Amino acid sequence: MIDRRARPPVRLLALSLPTLLFAGYDLARRSFLAPYLSGDLGLPIGTVGWLVMLANFASIPAEVLAGALGDRGSARIGRRAPWMLGGTVLIILAGGALLLSNGAAGVPFLALALVGLVVGWAICNVTHGAWALEATAGAARVQIFGLRTLFGLAGGVAFSLLAMLQAGRAPSSFVAMLLAILVGAPLAHALLIARAPDRPAMPHRWHRAALIEPVRLLFANRPNRLLAALFALNGAHTAITGTGYLYVVGFALALPGWGATGIFVQTLCAAIGVVATLRLGTRIPPARLLRIILWANLLLGAALIAVPPERPAILMLWSALFGLVSAIDFMALRVLLGARLDADTGANADTTRAAAYYAGFHVPFNLCGALGAGLLFAGYHAAGFDPRAPRGAEHAFLAVQLLPALAAILLMAISLWILRISAATRARPALERPPKCLAGLSEKN
Repeated sequence: MIDRRARPPVRLLALSLPTLLFAGYDLARRSFLAPYLSGDLGLPIGTVGWLVMLANFASIPAEVLAGALGDRGSARIGRRAPWMLGGTVLIILAGGALLLSNGAAGVPFLALALVGLVVGWAICNVTHGAWALEATAGAARVQIFGLRTLFGLAGGVAFSLLAMLQAGRAPSSFVAMLLAILVGAPLAHALLIARAPDRPAMPHRWHRAALIEPVRLLFANRPNRLLAALFALNGAHTAITGTGYLYVVGFALALPGWGATGIFVQTLCAAIGVVATLRLGTRIPPARLLRIILWANLLLGAALIAVPPERPAILMLWSALFGLVSAIDFMALRVLLGARLDADTGANADTTRAAAYYAGFHVPFNLCGALGAGLLFAGYHAAGFDPRAPRGAEHAFLAVQLLPALAAILLMAISLWILRISAATRARPALERPPKCLAGLSEKN
């Protein structure tokens, strides 16, 4: 049994460090993959859109599988370690294949390598998240997820700095980031396995119903459904703003040399925003904090429409403001997710289902992220945008700047509406009310 009291520094480091590498991978995939495919490899924008959407969709079945089976693990090795080991091996193999791929290698080979890399990281991310969820409780969980967020932001700053330094050089920013990830991820995951005590595998017999347990948790009760909807909308917003940023900067704003710098400013300001949020402690309930950030994102979406071309100072100001709030919404959602897990395990203390919860609520996040990115590229294609064409085409503003801004406004408006529904319930917000039917689900499983 893991000691849930004081966290030794090395254990805190082990539970937090993998987030640094995942942040680098996530930044590379969401912001630099599409420009790498359309620019370095010269693929058509339609093909790029399908590859990006495929990469986003690939993580969904992997996370469901890891969530369904990840709480069982191996009786000899432990509950989490086998999944972390397997995912890391897949990352190394697929990442190496992706580095060897080029335009002549063919789209199927490129797609296979991308899927393998995404699946490997999905398995590791679910395993790491479940490890952190069950290793902490109450105030300790706020601490560890705060540290994970800080390590993630540190990874974003470090990898965006690497991308900025590599801009216009060989290897490209995406390739340089991928190389650093393939070296660092095995080391960070080895430290996690060695220094974060793993629980024994669950003794329950596996059955096919376990495969749908992560998804079934999303619909178990009203609080879970509302939280799942917020994860879905957050996933779409994250995918659209992250994927579209470099295209906005390089084409609509005619500032191709400022994209990596803008991402660096975003991640640096995101670290400042999270530190400020952590200093507030528990003075602001997570649902209220989320509402504040959603309003900020809505206003920033509207402000993006007004950013003029060839004005780097205004772009950096917008990037800084966006960065300040960019990580807080997902941090608040994870705290709310921990509350749902606590409400479940309060009645079923011996059947912790951290992996099922973590994977289940990431399904709508990744699903709508994939759909959002796909719709964004469909909009690019419908508007006739082609990143291989000369910059400054007249359709650039409509396709590249207006589409992601309007999408962000719409997604935030719907999210605020869901929070309003939650606040209108009886004594407490629906997202913080204990579930009514999870105990019955545990008895069936």
